[in-house]
Amino acid sequence: MALQHWWTREEHLTSSTQICAKVSKLERHRFDGWTTQWIRNWLDGRTQRLAVNSSISKWRPVKSGIPQKSILGPTLFNIFVGSMDSGIECTLSKFADNTKLCGVANTLEGRGATQRDLDRLERWACANLMKFNQSKYKVLHLSDGNPKHKYRLGGEWLESSPEEKDLGVLADEKLNMSQQCMLATERANHILGFIKRSMASRSREVILPLYSALVTPHPEYCVQLWGPQHKKDIDIFGAGPVEGLEDDQRAGAPLL
Repeated sequence: MALQHWWTREEHLTSSTQICAKVSKLERHRFDGWTTQWIRNWLDGRTQRLAVNSSISKWRPVKSGIPQKSILGPTLFNIFVGSMDSGIECTLSKFADNTKLCGVANTLEGRGATQRDLDRLERWACANLMKFNQSKYKVLHLSDGNPKHKYRLGGEWLESSPEEKDLGVLADEKLNMSQQCMLATERANHILGFIKRSMASRSREVILPLYSALVTPHPEYCVQLWGPQHKKDIDIFGAGPVEGLEDDQRAGAPLL
């Protein structure tokens, strides 16, 4: 792969018109009339107010979004964005409200396919009364010989970036994971330092459960993807135990 287009977008349900658009998609998925009307009532006509101590604001209409932490929310979202990849020629990856379009850029046809897909996505957004978050447009060009072609989404040229973080993992244009190794190590050591400053006890019964719950998730997160390959990264990633622990307690301190 010579090029990866890396960009993110956010969905916003901003009006009763968009609620109608969402409900119409439910009807196309053959939801019965009673269910679609129930969902319409659930989304439309909502109000909210703010309470601080004994002070309460006036009720105000909710003009965007859906009730948070609901079971229906993710389901409706998946239905709504399900048609986004219709007709896409390249590879489109979706996770929650993050979307990545990946394509080969070492041929004229490959670059043309990528631009056509971007145009399709813009048309999809317009048809669904959506808009892309312009502050999060990014293009990540992969490989040394990449021509670094310019692309646009709608009327905006997309900005290139030497590195991007995707779902918490930092990767650069050469897919070098050294920076990610360093970041994971720094986060883990920061938590280790917090544990050392906060806990008077250095017993295994106290340190090891804290280490497992608070420190281990940082170096283990997606490690199958970015695990250190170079000696310098392994040396950084495997840096020693927490200073001040006894020998028989150090098993809970190394990052690996």
